[in-house]
Amino acid sequence: MAESLKFAPSILARLGEELVPHPDQGIIELVKNAYDADALSCRVELIDVTQPGGTVIVTDDGDGMTAQQIRDGWLVLGRSGKDPSELTRLGRLPVGEKGLGRLAALRLGRTVVLETRPEAEPGAEYVLEINWPLFDEANVVEDVELEIRSRRTPLSSGTSIQIRELSTAFGRMDSKRLARSLVLLADPFDFDRSFKAELVTPEFKDLEDRVRKGYFDESDYQIKATLDGDGRAISRVFDHRGSLLWEASHEDLRRDGPYKAPAATFDLWEFTLNARAFAAKAATVEEVKNWLGEVGGVHLYHRGLRVRPYGDPGHDWLEMNLRRVRSPEERPSTNNSIGLVTVDDPRELLTEKTDRSGFIENEAFAELREFSVDVLDWMARLRVKERDRRRKAEREKRPKQVSSAKKGIEDAVASVPEKHRKDLETAIRRLDRAREREREAILSDLQLYRTLSTVGTTASVFAHEAASPLNRIDRQTNAIERRVKKSLGDGYSEELAGAFGILRRAAQTLRSFVNLPLTLLQREKRRVRVIEVHAGIDDVLALFGPFLEDANITVKTEYVDASPRIRGRVASLEAILANLLTNSIAAFQRSDSIDGAREVLIRTVESGEQLLVSVRDNGPGIRDIPRDDIWTPGQTTNPGGTGIGLTIVRDEVADLGGRVHLASQEDEPGAEFVVELPLHGAT
Repeated sequence: MAESLKFAPSILARLGEELVPHPDQGIIELVKNAYDADALSCRVELIDVTQPGGTVIVTDDGDGMTAQQIRDGWLVLGRSGKDPSELTRLGRLPVGEKGLGRLAALRLGRTVVLETRPEAEPGAEYVLEINWPLFDEANVVEDVELEIRSRRTPLSSGTSIQIRELSTAFGRMDSKRLARSLVLLADPFDFDRSFKAELVTPEFKDLEDRVRKGYFDESDYQIKATLDGDGRAISRVFDHRGSLLWEASHEDLRRDGPYKAPAATFDLWEFTLNARAFAAKAATVEEVKNWLGEVGGVHLYHRGLRVRPYGDPGHDWLEMNLRRVRSPEERPSTNNSIGLVTVDDPRELLTEKTDRSGFIENEAFAELREFSVDVLDWMARLRVKERDRRRKAEREKRPKQVSSAKKGIEDAVASVPEKHRKDLETAIRRLDRAREREREAILSDLQLYRTLSTVGTTASVFAHEAASPLNRIDRQTNAIERRVKKSLGDGYSEELAGAFGILRRAAQTLRSFVNLPLTLLQREKRRVRVIEVHAGIDDVLALFGPFLEDANITVKTEYVDASPRIRGRVASLEAILANLLTNSIAAFQRSDSIDGAREVLIRTVESGEQLLVSVRDNGPGIRDIPRDDIWTPGQTTNPGGTGIGLTIVRDEVADLGGRVHLASQEDEPGAEFVVELPLHGAT
């Protein structure tokens, strides 16, 4: 007697809720099924879902299913009954896959009721009920029989799926994620919108209104790039008036042959988000910022529907933000732009992951991403050239402007009575000398901060690239240790265990170096806001923890019994503390004469409308340099130092409206710096 494979009911959990962990993802799969059925609209209702026992209803006006289509398609897991290259009645390419995402949604409740009315059989309705507890009690899945009942109906074609008695609550974040996914699912950039998905909640309506209001006309630049079926690309950039600025051929974008990716388009709108840029625009900068907060970044649309997580908050799949660090003026980021890559992919070169969280990183996907990145890089190169051209023109005009201004002054002086002319000429020469000294000081500071920018950019790139090797070090250390333990058995000694521990701690220290520049350079920290000072200090100490530990330095804090706040940039407060701590670490490391523990004390005190932040160490103190010179760039007692740390401290404190001074005396051990900052809300 022939036998066949059978499956235990637990496989349904493995393929359902465990494979697609978030309930909203499963519901999105049901909505995609409606799209494949040529629905024009799909409605999702969440009823009493904030606690277990609620109901989810997904209703569409698509073509519905016959009994045969239910048996051979909807109930078959692991194989799609749709030809992915065959267009639907409305000319859509199917997006539904093998039913695993649908299974995840259906398994959310104890029972499922399917009601479907096929376009091919007017007046007929088919009903199927799935009772999951019956499967849980069965030995194998095949033991549970499902009945497809038929009945007459006056309703037009469509499908309704009711998921009843939810086993878990549908949390607020799940609902919010579902609402955003549904709003963005069917291309909000396409104003034809032949498919509309709706979530029946007030939050969804508010979000939909914000997303679909659209501020594309307020953008300063628009990219329109295409990749044809032969792998050849072209790109154009337009200004805010729609005038063509630049155009690229395939060779301008890529010189080593065609892209091995499906045909695609890439559209991106970039905004200059400051009040001056929006002075003559209909929308306000805040309106556009709020809109970009919902839809910003580059989204990926496959066969007409959006694929997560591309374009989700925090998912910068084109690494726009990292590249912007290298050239902040001339590149879009996820905060100041919105874009989409659209792909039909009739040959199925792109393959979605089984858990529906994006595409497998095969050659076709890598080449599609490279096409998009090449377009952004090309635009950035042209914008840098344009910026340099403007600056060159301004530099060339400047001497003529200065000469013209001097000639005007000379003519004015010549018209002054002779008895006053000499005094006036002397005053003008004195002014020229003062302005020249000011110019030299500004140029010196400019060079200083260019150097700092170079250091920061280099460090951020190094940090980003170093993360992967460090992860490999961790994995290889664990793998080698397992093999050594297996080979040596009882011969595995504490000495060997200690050696592996040293490797892991070294990797962790390097990881701290990696995290430091990436954390300090976060763009969000450069925005003006109200800052909780104690929280800011704690964040810096946590960031510096591994370095302080390696240097055997103990940091103590004595905070005022309050929650002092200042107004400014988090980056400024971090720069002040980071440079003072770095100076202390360097001082301890170059001194062998410190008795006892190495300590740093950070104390906060409120004094009227000022907050005093004291940073004191018990190191060797300020030696071999005049106290008034410590703030001057290049002045340092550290042979390997740059001499710019305290200059940065002085400038950042000034930017925050405060002042800083060295409080320790020359005959006292250690160094103490006191920073005075105006408290927020003080009058």
